[in-house]
Amino acid sequence: MLRKKRLDELTVEKYKAVFGFPVKEYYEGIGYDFNRDDWEAISLDFVDTYAELSKDVVLTSGVKSVLARLKEFGVRQYVLSALQEDLLEEMLERFGIRDYFEGVCGSDNIYADGKVAHGERMLQVYPIDPRETLMVGDTLHDAEVAEALGFDIRLYAGGHNSAERLREKGIVLERMEMLLGEVS
Repeated sequence: MLRKKRLDELTVEKYKAVFGFPVKEYYEGIGYDFNRDDWEAISLDFVDTYAELSKDVVLTSGVKSVLARLKEFGVRQYVLSALQEDLLEEMLERFGIRDYFEGVCGSDNIYADGKVAHGERMLQVYPIDPRETLMVGDTLHDAEVAEALGFDIRLYAGGHNSAERLREKGIVLERMEMLLGEVS
């Protein structure tokens, strides 16, 4: 997308250093100008690009076994994501992990506009006690969401933000297996 707009491309390290929510502000930070760039067109381009490239995405090493162990421990698991809910459900099915989750709450639009409102809806729909909930996220925004919803948080360094940035907001898991020590 950046190449098409003749903007500087990002390395993985640079992406993890600058990505954030709201996503529109992230796009502005990497060179988009919404005085001349159409936000809806950019969002549609991202969704189309993501849908095409996500077919090649694989699960992070160890995730499936961690989900299985958590289920064995009797931990109720849910997914809260800024990703469109239909695409999220499709990915969970494709990865063979949908059955680990009692509920899924994704976005109802293409703008990845944050997760607090989706989390509030999730709390109304599912029997979740915030005082007994540990949220695992991979962005600074996830830490903000957890705080707003009254959840404890662990931040996974293998996602959208660097471990250095995540340490500003909470305890960082370098490997997903570290989560098992949090709940056993």
